[in-house]
Amino acid sequence: MELKKYIAEAFSKEYGYRVKIASDCGSEHMDIIEKCLAKYNLVSSSPFKRTPIEENPQEFLRAKGVKLVSEVCATDIVLKYPVNERILEVWLAVNLGLDHERVLCYGVKEPRRLEADIQAERKANDVDRQVDIDPENIDMKDGDDAFEHYEMENEDVDFSEALFGEEYNKKFLDELNKIKAEKGADYFRNYPSKDELMGDNLRPTYDTLVGTPNMGRGAESTKQVDNIAQHGSRSR
Repeated sequence: MELKKYIAEAFSKEYGYRVKIASDCGSEHMDIIEKCLAKYNLVSSSPFKRTPIEENPQEFLRAKGVKLVSEVCATDIVLKYPVNERILEVWLAVNLGLDHERVLCYGVKEPRRLEADIQAERKANDVDRQVDIDPENIDMKDGDDAFEHYEMENEDVDFSEALFGEEYNKKFLDELNKIKAEKGADYFRNYPSKDELMGDNLRPTYDTLVGTPNMGRGAESTKQVDNIAQHGSRSR
């Protein structure tokens, strides 16, 4: 019963991706995307969302290092089968007849999607926004009103506590001393080193497994195989 449940959950799982294309896309492009993704059992695709034409769209410049002038069309797709994002980029670019650098894909649960959404919201809030406050005569009330949308972006941050400076450093050191008193002086000495965290200390083991035959066990000894003739007698 557990195996059947596991198989059912595996087949019911879906994988979401955000696709961004630095080009002028229309319904014919969406048709091509839906056809070429049929091999991954496409579940759904959202209509294109467009951004105005801009020079060097930030995501493409940062992720691929390309400089171009284009609008960006984005769609969210859901597939039944998982696929590597880089393979998905190349597959879509080939079918759309575009350069690979003009197609960007990432999972909808990746932090990069949240970052892109925040960036888009910030850009929308800054449209037609003008600073009409004299920096030399600013007061707290005007300042609070002027930076309201920045506070909305950091609504989960408690600004009543120091986030840097001497007060923050003192609080941090006090917390370390508290942990040391509770866990003992050897607590931090037993903390994994950088090599252990990064796996560098396992490099010799990896080299042994990869560089020697039979996964580090060495060459197998010669085995004697029995030869059995068709008449049934055994010979060595």
